[in-house]
Amino acid sequence: MKVASGTKSSYNRMNDEENFNFKSLILKYLEHKPFFIWSVLLAILIAFTVNQYTPPVYKIQSKFLIKEEGNPINLFETSTAGTNGIVPKGQKLANETIFLKSREIARLALDQLPFDIEYYEEGLFINSEIYKNTPIIVEADWNHAQLTNGKIKISWTDTRFFQLEFPDMEYQKYIPGERKNIVIGNPEISQTDFRFGEWITFFDVKLLVKFTGAETSGSLIIKMRDRESLLQQYTGDNLQIFSADKTSSILLLALDTHHPVKGTDYLNMLMKVFLENELNEKNAIARNTINFIDRQLSGISDSLSYSENKLEKFRSNNRTYNITAEANTIFEKLSELEKSLSQEQFKRNYYQSLQNYVAQGDYSEIIIPAGLGIEDPVLNKLIEDLTRYQADKSRYLATQTENSPTVLEVNRKIKDINNSINEALRNVNRNTNLLISDLQKRISNIDGQFGKLPETEQDLLNIKRKYSLNENIYTFLLQRRAEADISLASNTASNKIIEPAVMNFIPMRLKPMLNYLLALLLGFIVPIGIISLREAFSVRIKEIKDVEQNLTVPIVGCIGQNKYPPLVVFNHSRSGISEAFRAVRTNIDFIFQKDNQVTIMITSAIAGEGKSFCAMNLASVYSVCGKKTIIVECDMHKPFSLTDFDISSREGLSNFLSGQISQVKDIIQRTEYANLDVLAPGPIPPNPAELIICPRFKQLIQELKNRYDVIILDSSPLGLTNETLYLTRVADLTLFMLRQNYSRKSSLSYINSLKEKGIKKLYAVVNDVEEKDLSYGGYGYGYYDDDLKKKNKIRAIFKKVLNKAAF
Repeated sequence: MKVASGTKSSYNRMNDEENFNFKSLILKYLEHKPFFIWSVLLAILIAFTVNQYTPPVYKIQSKFLIKEEGNPINLFETSTAGTNGIVPKGQKLANETIFLKSREIARLALDQLPFDIEYYEEGLFINSEIYKNTPIIVEADWNHAQLTNGKIKISWTDTRFFQLEFPDMEYQKYIPGERKNIVIGNPEISQTDFRFGEWITFFDVKLLVKFTGAETSGSLIIKMRDRESLLQQYTGDNLQIFSADKTSSILLLALDTHHPVKGTDYLNMLMKVFLENELNEKNAIARNTINFIDRQLSGISDSLSYSENKLEKFRSNNRTYNITAEANTIFEKLSELEKSLSQEQFKRNYYQSLQNYVAQGDYSEIIIPAGLGIEDPVLNKLIEDLTRYQADKSRYLATQTENSPTVLEVNRKIKDINNSINEALRNVNRNTNLLISDLQKRISNIDGQFGKLPETEQDLLNIKRKYSLNENIYTFLLQRRAEADISLASNTASNKIIEPAVMNFIPMRLKPMLNYLLALLLGFIVPIGIISLREAFSVRIKEIKDVEQNLTVPIVGCIGQNKYPPLVVFNHSRSGISEAFRAVRTNIDFIFQKDNQVTIMITSAIAGEGKSFCAMNLASVYSVCGKKTIIVECDMHKPFSLTDFDISSREGLSNFLSGQISQVKDIIQRTEYANLDVLAPGPIPPNPAELIICPRFKQLIQELKNRYDVIILDSSPLGLTNETLYLTRVADLTLFMLRQNYSRKSSLSYINSLKEKGIKKLYAVVNDVEEKDLSYGGYGYGYYDDDLKKKNKIRAIFKKVLNKAAF
């Protein structure tokens, strides 16, 4: 029961309201405990199903050393070796990390692994992948269209033939040369039986299936994976690369995989091809040097052989084997000068070819000068820097575009080095040309002394000069080639595998547990969200506490949910409903504090809130205790059916108010129950509002007060008609009906506004209250005999149905 509260400060009222709302919200959630329980159980069941249908994930790890110091592609140890080069410490580690995860390195690794065909064994929840030890081996021709990323079932009953099925509804069609696969439906094939060891070809598949197992019957699921899908898998988030320590250059490689053996093979192959790629970069310059020398040797070897044969032939024909001391001195001087001249000319040829490579932007054939014995520290350093930058650019382009800031910066540095190389080449070319010119002059001067020798000796010396020149050049080139061979053979990768990947057969438990935690969280969040949204957008009264909190008029009673016919008080006097109406009567008696005549108007905001039901049973309660009671049905718009009292509505209130019947006693109808009469509404008139406010209505009420102790006015809804406000003037008190889960929250504000307008003796009755709210404030239904009988009867019927179902 709510009693009008005194005034409060706005601060205290606000605090009380906030505390109440919070407590009310918590209690609201607690009232839906079954909803929370079922939601959590369902979420956990979904998480369990997801875990069962999700293959386990294994983490494979390895350790890889990246050397920070030194020139990563220095092929010829020169005086500049030992410097830190052009890559700042730490940047190289980051670059190599990116390169290890690049598509280019992944492609090289996948080229060495049979990952394009996956084999699965059918299981209850998930298909288990088989790797290596498979009873069949499938080869795919990737120059032909293939069905990828879908299951293909291969089954066999003997060692000669197998059957092919396509169980999935959707596949991806791989077409050679196309960047994107096409999604297609289940393929239709006319033939299902095929022979082992023969290529099978139809529109979207070309396969070769070989039988390798000992079992004569069985089945496997295969899945074909095109290169692009494999690259996405092995360069995505499944592969993590990070530094083992802030102060070290050791990288930790971790791969999340569904098959530990496959993951181990891939990680080890990834590190292997990375080292091979690094070594290939190192060996590229040595190979270029060898190729350049070989081209030079191919021309010199013929000239040397020709000169040797000519020398032998001349000596044999002229029987001349020795020369004079003077001729020998001239020969030694000429040989030394011509040897120097040939070396300078060789250098000039190298400078010219180097200048052409730089001008064309082709750095793949560049040779470091030190590899040819050209000791120019500046040029050597520039060429080393150029090749290093070019190698870095190739690595950046594996994961970045030409317009990325890093690549643009490298291009700028390469351009600057090109300019420096061209300037250095102009200087060394100028110096070489001057030296060649000087050597030629000195040779020309000695030639003057050579002409004074006898003719036969001159001819022998000429032949011997050419032979000696070719021999010196050939020996020089052979020496440089041997040095290049030694450098090529001694090259090793700077980086190193510290710890190869090792198979780990213990699956990661984090993801399944995370699924359960998320399920538990969602199991609570979803009900909270639904309940909160329902409450936030609900326009109807859900809780009795909401009425007590927001209503400024007292509540004189709460009527529970009715499970009986409308006349509950007469037919089920020992029920909770009947007791609730007795409580309303008692509260009204306390309000008046005396035993005299009372006129009670019952109204509501809208139709359907139970005002007629309340009028009938409240009148019944008064009549049972000996009060002469009459129900006046004042709603002439939509009259309530009075069939429960077994009376007629052909004559009634509308007839009297319109003057068709002059005596009040002629429209009063007695019921079968003692002390209870009814005044029916009569035929529906065209002007109900005018009839209610006419003087004859006051006359009617006055006569009824003289005849009856209690008058119950069942009026029209106050929110729908205007004449109902007039009835509050003739009534001693007004009961405003509210119905739980039916009346709108705006009705509470409307009732408060009626009180502010001056309507006195205004009270509220809440109808159709849920049993849990009645139990909260009283005995509830289970306390009364009629309610117990009804529950036992329902329980007996339910038990009888279950017994029949069991048989």
